[in-house]
Amino acid sequence: MITSLFQPSRIKSLELKNRFVRSATAEAMSTDDGRPTQALKELYCRLADGEVGLIITSGACIEQWANYPHTLGMKSPLFMFDDSYIAPWRDIIPAVHERGSKIAMQIGHLGRQDIPALRNAPALAPSPVPIPGVSPEPREMTVPEIKDVVEKFGQASRRVKEAGFDAVQFHGAHGNLINNFMSPFTNRRTDDYGGSIANRARFTVEAVQRTRQLVGPDFPVMIKMNFNDFFQGGLEPGYAVAIAEVLEKAGIDCIEISGGTLSETKEHIAVKGIVKEESESYFRPYANALKQKVTIPVMLVGGHRSPGLMAQIIESNDADFISLCRPLIREPELIKRWKNGDLAKAKCISCNQCFDNWVFHSLRCFVDEPLP
Repeated sequence: MITSLFQPSRIKSLELKNRFVRSATAEAMSTDDGRPTQALKELYCRLADGEVGLIITSGACIEQWANYPHTLGMKSPLFMFDDSYIAPWRDIIPAVHERGSKIAMQIGHLGRQDIPALRNAPALAPSPVPIPGVSPEPREMTVPEIKDVVEKFGQASRRVKEAGFDAVQFHGAHGNLINNFMSPFTNRRTDDYGGSIANRARFTVEAVQRTRQLVGPDFPVMIKMNFNDFFQGGLEPGYAVAIAEVLEKAGIDCIEISGGTLSETKEHIAVKGIVKEESESYFRPYANALKQKVTIPVMLVGGHRSPGLMAQIIESNDADFISLCRPLIREPELIKRWKNGDLAKAKCISCNQCFDNWVFHSLRCFVDEPLP
C-alpha cells in the first residue's frame, strides 16, 4: 500500500533510502554561541534510528549578531558564520550516517524579520517595509551589502560541505531575506534586484552561483521557498513557480514547498487542528503546479499525517519527497513504525505548542511533556 514511500531516490549525487524528509525544525538545542550540543546529536540519531531518509537541521545563521540570544532570554539557533563552526559537527554527521540516514544543513538570513536588539542595528531588507509593532523599521540594503550577504551564503555553504553534511538548503521561506527579495510586498526596489521576475530572483541566483563555485558541481544545493505569502501584495503561486524555474536554471537541485510568513501570516506556516485527511497536505496544489514546470525533485511539507495520502502524492507525481516536521517531534520513530506495518496516522494533534514555544524552550512535544 505504501511501498512507494520506501523506494530509494536521489537528489543529484545524494542517494536516499526512502522518500521521507525531516523538514528543518527549530530545535533550540544549541550552545549560547550556536554550536550543536549532545542533546542535538541524540535527537538526530533518534530520527536516523527511526528511518528518516534525510534530516534537515534547523536554520543556521550565516551572520554573527552583536549580542547572543541568551542575553534576551531566548534560545540560540545554530550558526555557520565562520570556520570554527565546522569541527563541532564532525562526530555528529558520521553518527547519523552509521544509522543509514543522510543529513543536510539549512542556512539562512532573517532579513526583515531580524531582531534589532541582537544586531544593535535595524534589520536589513531589500526595502524598508516595517513590521507592525517592531522598531526600528528595516533598512534598505545597499548593493555592496547585497553582495556581502551573497558571499556569506557561499562561504556558509562551503563550511557545510567541509563539515561533512550531505547537502545544503537555503531558507527562502517564511519571511526571511530570500523570501523578502522574491515578494513584491517586501521588495520595492527599482534597481537590478527588484521589479521583474529575473530581478527578484537575482539575489538568490547569485547566492546559488557563488555557492556552486565553492562547493563544486556535485554537492546538492537545495532551497525551501514560499509559494504563497497568504496576504495581499505578497508572493503568489504563479509568480513563485516562475522564480523556481529561474532557480533551476541557476543550479538549484531540489525545491521544498512552503508558505506563510512569521511576520504577517504565521498561521499558514503550520496549520492548527488537522483532524481529517482532507485537511492534510495543504501546500499540495503548489507542488502539482511546480512539477509541471521543473525537472528537479520537489519536496512537499505541510500537514502530512496519513501514510496512505503521502503514498498517493508520490504515486501521482505531485512531489518526489514528503517532508514532516511536527509529527516527528512527537514520534521520532514514526517512519520506522510505518515501515514495520503499523499504518495508523501520526499521533500529532497539530496543537502548535511546539511552534509557539520554540524561541524559549528546547524542542519537544508539549502534549507529552507539558510546561510546568
